[in-house]
Amino acid sequence: MSGLKNIMIFGAGGSNIGRFITEAFIKEGGFNVSTLSRKSSQSTYPSSVKNVRVDDSLPHDQLVAAMKGQDVVISAVGLRGGALPLQIQVIDAAVEAGVKRFFPSEYGFDNADDKTAWLVPPFKIKQNIEHHLNAKVKENPGFSWTAVATSIWLEWALDVVFIGIDPVKHTVAYWDNGTHTPTVSTLPYSALGVVESIKHAEETKNKRIFLDPLKASQREVVAELERQQGVKYTELEPVVGTKAIEEAHKKWADSGETDIPAVLTTVTAQILVEEYGTDFKKARKGPILEDFVKMPKITLPEVVKMYVEQSKEKK
Repeated sequence: MSGLKNIMIFGAGGSNIGRFITEAFIKEGGFNVSTLSRKSSQSTYPSSVKNVRVDDSLPHDQLVAAMKGQDVVISAVGLRGGALPLQIQVIDAAVEAGVKRFFPSEYGFDNADDKTAWLVPPFKIKQNIEHHLNAKVKENPGFSWTAVATSIWLEWALDVVFIGIDPVKHTVAYWDNGTHTPTVSTLPYSALGVVESIKHAEETKNKRIFLDPLKASQREVVAELERQQGVKYTELEPVVGTKAIEEAHKKWADSGETDIPAVLTTVTAQILVEEYGTDFKKARKGPILEDFVKMPKITLPEVVKMYVEQSKEKK
C-alpha cells in the first residue's frame, strides 16, 4: 500500500468516469476524497465528499489553495467544451501545492503513440499534456504522474451507439467485417484500475498503465445482445475503416477543427480498425495492470447484461 491517502478529483460531476472514480474510492475506504469544480458547475456529489469550488477561469492562486494537502489529483474532464487543455493550469498549480501524483484525463489509448495522435487529432492535446507532465517531473523530484489507458467502456459505448451497434433499434454497421477483437473495459472496472494504480504507486510511477480485462469483436457483442434481448439484429451498410478515417479527417479539417462527430468517428476507428492496436497485448503495450494487480474477472455476457439491465432502468 502507498501512503497516498488524500485524493482530489477534477471533473467528477455528471455520469461518466469521474463519478465512477469517486464512487470507487468511497467504496474502497481508507481515502480522504474531495472534488474540485468550477463555481458555475451544477453537479452534485456524495455527502461524504468535500467539494471545493474555484472561479470558472481556474485562477492559479485559487487552484493552489484548493489542492494544498492533497496527495493525488485525478483529472476526469472530457473532450467536449475544450476542457482537456485546462489540465495544464491544474498541473502547474498541483506542483506548487505539493501534490505528489497527478492522473491526466487519459482513459483511452496509447496517446504517446504518434499513430494514435495522428488518427484522433484532439489526442495530440493528451500527448502534449504528457510532455508537460514529464517536464514538471524533471523540475520537481517529489512530483509524479500516472495515466490509465482503459480502451472503450463497452456498456457506455452501447448506450451512446459509439461502436456501430444500436441496441435500441437492433441494428449494426460492421467495421471491416466486425471481426477485430479490441480490448474493452467498463466504467466501474476502469475506476477500480485508477484506485489500484494509487495503491501500487511505485509500480505505476511516471507510466501509462494499460487495462486489459476483456476482448470482444462487434460480431461477438451483437451475438450476445441477440441472445440476451431475444432479437435478431439488422445489418446496415458496412464501414470500410480506411475510408471512414479519410472522410472524418477531411470533415475535421474543413470545419476548422470543430466537427466533433468527425473526431468521434476517428475514435471509433481507433477501437475497430485493427491497424491502430487497441488490442493492447497484441500491440505489446505495457505495463498491463492485470500482470501485477489481481483485478476482478469480467466477461462479455456480464457486461452485456449490465447494459441491458441499466437500459431497462432508464425507461
